[in-house]
Amino acid sequence: MRRMLSQCILLVILNVIMLISPSLCWSFYSHSNDTYDVNLDGSFAAGFGGAKYPDFEFMNDNDIEKAWYGDLRFLADAAIGERFGVQMNVLQNVRSTPIFLFTPTEGLQKDVERSGLFYWQQHDSNNTQAAMVFDSGYFKYGDRSNELLVGRQPISTTVTFFFSPNDFFAPFSPNTFYRVYKPGVDALRYERSLATLSQLSVIGVLGYEKELASDSGWSDAPEWDRSSILGRVTHTAGDFELGVLYGIVRESMVTGFSLQGELYQWLGIRAEGHYADSWGEDQESGSMVTVSLEHRFPSSLTLRFEQMYNGYGSDSIADALTDRQHGVSGQGYLGRNYSAFDLNYQISPLLIGEILYLRNWSDDSYSLSFNAVYSTSDESELALTANIPGGDGPEGNQIRSELGSLPVQIAFEYRYYF
Repeated sequence: MRRMLSQCILLVILNVIMLISPSLCWSFYSHSNDTYDVNLDGSFAAGFGGAKYPDFEFMNDNDIEKAWYGDLRFLADAAIGERFGVQMNVLQNVRSTPIFLFTPTEGLQKDVERSGLFYWQQHDSNNTQAAMVFDSGYFKYGDRSNELLVGRQPISTTVTFFFSPNDFFAPFSPNTFYRVYKPGVDALRYERSLATLSQLSVIGVLGYEKELASDSGWSDAPEWDRSSILGRVTHTAGDFELGVLYGIVRESMVTGFSLQGELYQWLGIRAEGHYADSWGEDQESGSMVTVSLEHRFPSSLTLRFEQMYNGYGSDSIADALTDRQHGVSGQGYLGRNYSAFDLNYQISPLLIGEILYLRNWSDDSYSLSFNAVYSTSDESELALTANIPGGDGPEGNQIRSELGSLPVQIAFEYRYYF
């Protein structure tokens, strides 16, 4: 406990120094010569907030919970010659409580699905938690036509924003506004340029079993039955990029598509989806499709609408919970039809505001999220986020709506990049 307390005090002192006088922080380092290039940088974030949970003892023992946290992230990027390179992202964080937001569709997860070998955690009797996470670290080799990346790396195969059926590995939740750092997964990725406007990607990702007793919540060694191998080809024709994907994703044979582009240089169109034929005992076969429309006005106002069909979901919350009780899981959404409407506007040169409305049409629940980011300097910003759910709240130990079971939440965050 003393070691844990000492680490917390040291990190808090560093955080205070950064907040009071950013000029005293470590400076950005860059070195280049004929043999290699090295770039070192990082970021710091500190925040606090509160959540008011619905009257549901199974979710949380406290009606109102306050939380604070600090994140310190170091990034390294090095190139050796023209073909070899390495990237690394290490995160050190401190939390006043390990559980801040409950997601009824996914339960409580400490980390994304990756090996627990690179996740070190300590906590004291007050449940204050400190963790060091090897968020990403990989080697790369490539030339103009080929590139091979091996190691823990962010993997994204999606083109939509909120509901992303084709983002199979560590996807963001729909109401996550801050997406600068996507968590890495243990993977091998090969990229090949087939032609000027065509690209082939072959991706292999290791899978892991859940281990609630471990620091990360995942096993150290891979579970080969949960591992994935996926191929994706994209081709640009006119103003649109078309894509197809095929492969195995966690005991499911997946076939998918994607499309993104602009119609008449006015209306942005994005679409993606897949069909998964599952052979896992606790998984269903089904399809997911999302269509997104967007337009940016000259005033900097951007409107975006997304509609998703979730073939894994149910037409009612009662049917969804029955499936879960029988051990049948979908893709993280309980309902069948979802909508998202987003409004983003640059209020001033230094202030950006965003409003996001999400709705589950199967149980008539919704959430309204707000995000405001104020630029305090070229290297720092302040962010305020809030989430207000709507719909039938829990009754006893029973969820009566998906989004209506989430807490009212507000958080304030300071970010500094160095």
